[in-house]
Amino acid sequence: MAFSKTALTRRSLLKSGAGAAAGLIAMPAVVSAQAADAVKLSLEFRIYGGNAPMFLAAENGIFRDLRLDVTSDGSAGSGDTLTRVANGSYQFGLADASAVAEFAGRNPEAAPKIIMTIFDVFPAVIMSWKKKPVKSLKDLAGIKLGTSASDAGSKILPALLARNNVDPASFTRMNLDVKLREAMLMKGDVDATIAFDYTALFNLVDNGVKIEDINLLYFKDFGFNFPGNSLIASREMIEKNPDLVKRMALGCARAWVAADRDRKAAIAAVVKRDKLLRPEVEVPRISWVLDRLIKTPEVKQNGIGFIDEKRLTDGLVVLADGLKFSKNITVADIYDGRFLPPAADRKFAG
Repeated sequence: MAFSKTALTRRSLLKSGAGAAAGLIAMPAVVSAQAADAVKLSLEFRIYGGNAPMFLAAENGIFRDLRLDVTSDGSAGSGDTLTRVANGSYQFGLADASAVAEFAGRNPEAAPKIIMTIFDVFPAVIMSWKKKPVKSLKDLAGIKLGTSASDAGSKILPALLARNNVDPASFTRMNLDVKLREAMLMKGDVDATIAFDYTALFNLVDNGVKIEDINLLYFKDFGFNFPGNSLIASREMIEKNPDLVKRMALGCARAWVAADRDRKAAIAAVVKRDKLLRPEVEVPRISWVLDRLIKTPEVKQNGIGFIDEKRLTDGLVVLADGLKFSKNITVADIYDGRFLPPAADRKFAG
């Protein structure tokens, strides 16, 4: 990076003695020319362990070294983040890839684009109890399944049922408020529910449930192998300030790699922002995200952000079917891979 090379040049001048004065005179102009860019980042949800790496990067200098002054704010969800980025109130956001596609299918001209995927696995699951597990879609027969009108998993379920030859009349679908989802499962009001694993599962853990008592059936296991949480930017930002977009993608990649190296430090950083967070819940949560949703064999080999575009193409077919897009969209409508950082900055240790 140009900034680090400048810093090295200055140190060498200071060591040389004779060139020290010239180096000190030159530096203020360089620093002024490379002042940090103020960046607003809308998170995919509230502030918690699932987005802790952004706070770690702000604390440990990752963002600062890339001339980024990042303020990360919680949101009401991916839809909220997409609206914020589309209307320009935030330059960047974290949002689920399926939500990006849905937004593009309904607002093709205004839709932000993914500049780097983060979660290699779509985190939607059918969550049930181990004592009465849903291990395949056929196991839905005769049960009460909790769904929500707002989440992508619930919206595309009918399309996946059809593709797997499962009769939707074979089970009872109960619409519920996502805020009551875990409570209804615990009370037995539903036998299973659709949820994102790393949020709902650890909400249950926070209420005394043991992970080993829960069964998870991932959507990727019955036909929807799409990525999940991703870094997004507006089309205007991509066109007018590609250098900032490139630096933000690099900072995000380095943030997750650093969080993987020291997960407790990542959670300590986010706890400083929200002191009500409990490290005993959030450290296992970020470990779950890293080990199960991000560090797949493909990502371990190629680095965070690696995506086979055929997966995007195939997933868009399912989404268009399930969400009834007003316009057929392509990978180019939702994803711009030009800003993916070098593999060396994206690879995890070990």
